[in-house]
Amino acid sequence: MAGVRGKRGAASQGDDESSENAARRHPLGRRSESVRGTTGAGSGRQAVIPSGNVQYIASPSGFARSRLYFALIGGVEQTAPTFALERDRYHAFEMIYITKGRGSFRYGETEYELGPGDGVVYDMRLPHAFRADPSDPYEMRYVVFQGTDLDKQWGAWFEAPCVALPAGGEKEPRYAALLLLVLEEMARGALEREPYVSGLLYELLMEALSADRTAPAERGAAAPPALDSGRRYLEERYAEADADIHGAARVAGLSYYHFIRQFKRYYGSSPKEFLTKIRLGHAKRALLHTDLSVAEAAEAAGFGSYNAFLHTFLQHEGCSPTFYRKAWRRPPAE
Repeated sequence: MAGVRGKRGAASQGDDESSENAARRHPLGRRSESVRGTTGAGSGRQAVIPSGNVQYIASPSGFARSRLYFALIGGVEQTAPTFALERDRYHAFEMIYITKGRGSFRYGETEYELGPGDGVVYDMRLPHAFRADPSDPYEMRYVVFQGTDLDKQWGAWFEAPCVALPAGGEKEPRYAALLLLVLEEMARGALEREPYVSGLLYELLMEALSADRTAPAERGAAAPPALDSGRRYLEERYAEADADIHGAARVAGLSYYHFIRQFKRYYGSSPKEFLTKIRLGHAKRALLHTDLSVAEAAEAAGFGSYNAFLHTFLQHEGCSPTFYRKAWRRPPAE
């Protein structure tokens, strides 16, 4: 079980002795406040925003633990000026979102300065620590969660065990809203809502993944005009078999390797992945909406040979172009 060291934020004056003992027993070392939720999430409306220091402690069913993603602990914490929390490890994952104030978060050897709108989602199995700014201690919303195969899936999704989500990113409103919905469901504590909570946690991770696919320094930033000209070259000349990354780099006025690095920073994928996606998209549309043969569809989409097209198609679609056409092509309207 995780070891917890350091000072914790002051509790609300309403805590009685039993809740004090329960807080001390809890492995994460945060104090809880009794909360009864009376409203549900969904139906396209916004979640109810909890006020004050609140903590929801969930008891997932065996079904959820064996088949779903599930929340363990979540809530809102207004930290005290002296707040400092250091944790060796805990076998779960956590997302935090700062609503006001300032502080820091240390993960391994990396320290993150946090302010309003900043978020972090991370694997709790490595040492980490929180500290509030004494002059402006932060308030944070948080949820600790786990899930079936999430340990393995995290490594498939994220390149690092800790993902910083800076304020002002395109995805911030979405993952902030999802976190509120999770907390609202935790307040209800209804077992029949566990599949819904699992879906919310999955969405939360996907929003974090989407935000993480662009480097933090470039989130929301427009690509330099030279780089954009290289991207347009690929979009406009995809059908030419000799149109390649070297040509796009020349148009952009960048070296081959610098173009690749910059492209991935701003667009979230390599130029090769980008060009392949364009060519596959055009080839699939030709298979479904024209009478071109498979070889002709490949040539029209810019693939240099039938074999290259077949290999790429099998790799990305998991089936042959012929099977894809038979499975998805609709008969002509009468």
